[in-house]
Amino acid sequence: MLEDLVRQHQQDLLAGARTLNIALGLDSPAAHVERSEREVLDRILPHLGDLIGPAARLIDCGPFTGLRTAQVLAALERPKAIVLMNREIDPRIFDTLNAKDSTAEISLAPANASPSSWDLPAIGSGSTLALIAGGGLGLLSEAERRDLFHGAAQTLKSNDFLLLTSELTQDAAVAEAAYQDFGLHLVRTCLTRLGKSHGLEPRIFHQAASQQVQFGALAQKDASIQWQDVGCIFSPGDWLAMGAAQQFTAATLTSELSGFDVQETWRASDGRVDVMLLKKK
Repeated sequence: MLEDLVRQHQQDLLAGARTLNIALGLDSPAAHVERSEREVLDRILPHLGDLIGPAARLIDCGPFTGLRTAQVLAALERPKAIVLMNREIDPRIFDTLNAKDSTAEISLAPANASPSSWDLPAIGSGSTLALIAGGGLGLLSEAERRDLFHGAAQTLKSNDFLLLTSELTQDAAVAEAAYQDFGLHLVRTCLTRLGKSHGLEPRIFHQAASQQVQFGALAQKDASIQWQDVGCIFSPGDWLAMGAAQQFTAATLTSELSGFDVQETWRASDGRVDVMLLKKK
């Protein structure tokens, strides 16, 4: 639960931690990734429906569960089940899906379905299509990405599918401009949830070596985050890291994708994202 995550980070700050989980303030994808992905899916979904076939199970397992579920669902023939992995999704997602004239049974993943061990019931006689949408993969840490792909590899059967959106490497100035509003809003939201902050200025910057856009807050002077009657102190120049948006090159995901074959890849017309259809080996 978000409240538990906030409480944990407050305790971590008291203990001296200066790196927080980006999920603390994350409730929507970056606008440029969302637009690019939608443009690609509008092009490919009829073809995707033919590839997946009838009576499929759709698993939405990414950080932005529900973002594309209804859009992909509309392209599938007589789907049997929709499983939503994120248990804290916006309830309106269910309203949207229930409004569709569909044969699919809609359910949330069980409480024990962690990213590395989904443990989902097998429903449907056709293929399974797992979905990681909104460029959310790039907002996960390396360990979180590894766990997510491990869960997919354990859950999907041979010849099942994984549809994945990844953000492509961009020039530093272009990347920083694209993430400016998203990043600053994210950092402000994190600071607000952690407590009352003083002297911390939201910042984003592109780190060329790791091909990441970094999000965080910089102490411009003696600064603090306080909640109730406790808090933590920052010295001028201290950096509170809140995560990063990873951009990918062709080789970045080689190890994570070792259990899959790349079936097809489509690129957005603006060159910002690739949408990959992977097949479980």
